[in-house]
Amino acid sequence: MVISLILLFLTCMFLSFFEESIHQRDKKIIYIILGIAMVLIAGLRELGSTPDMDTYESMFYAKRNNLMMLLREPSFSLITDILQSMSIGVTGLFLTYALIAVPIQLSALWKLSKMPLLTLTIYISYYYMIHDMVQIRCAVASGLFLWAIYFYANQKKLYTLLCILMGTYFHYSAIAGLAIFFLGNGFPKWQRYVLCAIVPIGMVVYFSHFDILSFIPSEWGGTKLMSYRTMREKGLEDELAGWKLQSNLLIWMNIVLYYACIYYHDHLAKHFKYTTIAIKLQGVGFCFLFFVDALSQVVSNRMNDYFSVASVLLWTASVYAFTPLLVGKIVSNTISTFRFVASVLFYGLALLFM
Repeated sequence: MVISLILLFLTCMFLSFFEESIHQRDKKIIYIILGIAMVLIAGLRELGSTPDMDTYESMFYAKRNNLMMLLREPSFSLITDILQSMSIGVTGLFLTYALIAVPIQLSALWKLSKMPLLTLTIYISYYYMIHDMVQIRCAVASGLFLWAIYFYANQKKLYTLLCILMGTYFHYSAIAGLAIFFLGNGFPKWQRYVLCAIVPIGMVVYFSHFDILSFIPSEWGGTKLMSYRTMREKGLEDELAGWKLQSNLLIWMNIVLYYACIYYHDHLAKHFKYTTIAIKLQGVGFCFLFFVDALSQVVSNRMNDYFSVASVLLWTASVYAFTPLLVGKIVSNTISTFRFVASVLFYGLALLFM
């Protein structure tokens, strides 16, 4: 399976260097073929080959009134009931989610980027691993959130709302995506100052382990938040939380990208219209990462991953900071290669032994 991942990534990266010279019809065909490969790799992987698979298997076979039942969204229960009624096992669950998530993601990236193969390379290097192969419910929600970003930037707020609500049906936390309506499309100086202050202030809160949400009763957060708090109290978070900030080079790379895009915003926004909203969404992701960690490391990391899908757009925008464009692609693909290797080693480590 790891060989398939490597071939997928290398193929996308190779094609991204000269995608402008590929006929539009041929590019669509290539794009669809890559999408089919992504569905098969994510949907047909071996049980236990990536983190979270054991958890999803437990959720799939969970009995009523079980803690795992609290983690199941209506869509998960519906898909599970249908598959079990057809005597299809948990492998069918992963394939079903891949069949739903990948087309949504790829169609959104196609709309958002003039260089879809480069953007897809960036997406595969991390988010394909963390979402489609680990957080399969969030994979659908994040794909719908990419569509929400597209509609919001194009002044179609009703469609934006519908995408977020649909995402919530697949993952409760997607409701936080409604924050996009408070961000606006402008970029005044005061917003730049606020965005720049998020990381340093957030690090103070993060490393002091101060729970700024401790005054909120658990029941106010609903069953989902209560279940995460229960997991924290029982010491079950470490298995699901992922990398800690101190050793997560991918987050530090996103922090550097974040500040670079703020600094070069005016230039990048001329070439990539989604730069502004992507910067703000990345800022929201950092807020969850830093300010919610003391409450639940799982929630903080997962919500950061949800909002930080906008970093795919920022990495795409960063290519335009270089002249000629080929130089930007070389830089972007070099970083994507590092990100891909790190993701495979962490999220797909078990695949290396198959």
